[in-house]
Amino acid sequence: MTDRRSLQPALSRWNAAHAVTMIMVAMVVAAGLPPWLACVAGALSFAVLVWCCRGRWTPGGRFGPANAITMARLYGMFALPFMPPLPLAVAGTILLALDGVDGWVARRTGTSGEFGAFLDQECDAFFLLLLCLMLYRLPGGPGAWILLPGLLRYLFVLFVGIAKPPRRKEPRSRHAIVIFVVMMATLLLCFAAHPDRLDTAVALAAVASLALAWSFGDSLHRMYRGPAP
Repeated sequence: MTDRRSLQPALSRWNAAHAVTMIMVAMVVAAGLPPWLACVAGALSFAVLVWCCRGRWTPGGRFGPANAITMARLYGMFALPFMPPLPLAVAGTILLALDGVDGWVARRTGTSGEFGAFLDQECDAFFLLLLCLMLYRLPGGPGAWILLPGLLRYLFVLFVGIAKPPRRKEPRSRHAIVIFVVMMATLLLCFAAHPDRLDTAVALAAVASLALAWSFGDSLHRMYRGPAP
């Protein structure tokens, strides 16, 4: 029998705990511990998410093929810290290209739901943070500012949880999706360009980071414009 209870309370609790965990992990990795520790923390955290939402993964209750694809993308991310820069860029590009396939499969199989959309969004955020951490630790890589785009999602979650704006649900927009894809593409370009053309790629990543920061600011602005309808 399918559990019809709302997922929002469980997702909100996990989201806050996950944000704190990812920020703490980012700090220790930036301080010198290996980036694969972020993958260990991510694997444990996402396992908790899947367990807490059991029976409510899709409208029919089963996990579904779309969520399986999202989890496969997540598992693929865990291999990235063990790759040299160029193979990492290739593998990361494939993972990025697969983003959106899960949504298409969910619509075609009638398994679209709150959990699947949330899982996909959080996997994207983890992907971004992982790339930023690895780029920061890359010899000759950019300074600590490159960590900011990876942390923005988690800082946003904590701010919304504390400030409680009128619109508690984050609005989705097409331009935010485009900015995210551009941000990811510039980070992957940095790995592909390492070491000879890294400076040019980093400059593009800096511009994309500014656009990403503006996107989160725009989301907050719309959340404060008034109560949700």
